[in-house]
Amino acid sequence: MRFGVLGWGKIARTQLAPAIAQAGHELVAIGSRSPMAATLDWNETHAPVRWTSYDGVLEDPRVEAVYIALPNTQHVPWTLKALAAGHHVLCEKPMALSPADVDRLSQAAHAAQRHLHEAYMVLHHPQWAALKALDVGAWRHLQVAFSYDNRDPANIRNQAALGGGALWDIGCYAVLLGHWLMGRAPDTVRCHQTRHPDWGTDIHSQGELHWNAQTVLQFSVSTQAARQQSALAVGERGWVALDAPFNPPPRAPWRFSEGLDLPCLPDVNQYAAMLHDFVAHAQTGAPSDLGLSRGVTDTLLRLHAVAQTRI
Repeated sequence: MRFGVLGWGKIARTQLAPAIAQAGHELVAIGSRSPMAATLDWNETHAPVRWTSYDGVLEDPRVEAVYIALPNTQHVPWTLKALAAGHHVLCEKPMALSPADVDRLSQAAHAAQRHLHEAYMVLHHPQWAALKALDVGAWRHLQVAFSYDNRDPANIRNQAALGGGALWDIGCYAVLLGHWLMGRAPDTVRCHQTRHPDWGTDIHSQGELHWNAQTVLQFSVSTQAARQQSALAVGERGWVALDAPFNPPPRAPWRFSEGLDLPCLPDVNQYAAMLHDFVAHAQTGAPSDLGLSRGVTDTLLRLHAVAQTRI
């Protein structure tokens, strides 16, 4: 399948663009605010692509699918444009900042008969399916920590007007893990946020998600702390610790309780796996299932709302 990319940020440059080639597909057009400068870090080592505007990508007759890597607030309008132009769409997370917008996108994908997928690459790594299949009884305690240090006020992750902040950027992974393992939204949520006095974004967010008063997920995410990520999942009959749950190396390392029978996981590039699954669904005409996306988005808004009441 021939891809166009809207936006040339770090993830697009270092992960998605190489994964398109690794998955056996072709990158033919890139839309960038400064296309001439962007060519220097791609065309020197890869097949030449057309550098153009965002609209230029959508108008390119060669493009069959579009990966959208723009600021969070631009995901919905450009996804709608891409679908209307007849393209399948792989959109960076969060695909939308409200459940209502997720519904709009779902309806647009259905009307255009095109496949739409939110780019949660982690779901395509086999460690997550293996984790869900473990025979540990009911999950009791889930714990997630994720942080990096970004103090650049010009970075889109630090701009409230563009949908930045720790909870939207990396807290979404903690919420995704809870929805994935529990199969539904939490019954109650708690959240506390520390906001930057000038930027307005949350630089630290800590929260809890509760299911049936018996299962709890606790998370702590930060955009101004040492780079780190980890997840702990404790069930009635065993536990697993993932030292790199969201950006694992090809062979994901696990630590686990004695007696737990774990599968042998293959070496996987989760971005290439996501591209493979996305193309397979697009080519078979599979409908877009955005139920998980909608649920995660709704829970993130609930967490933000709870945090606001504590300020």
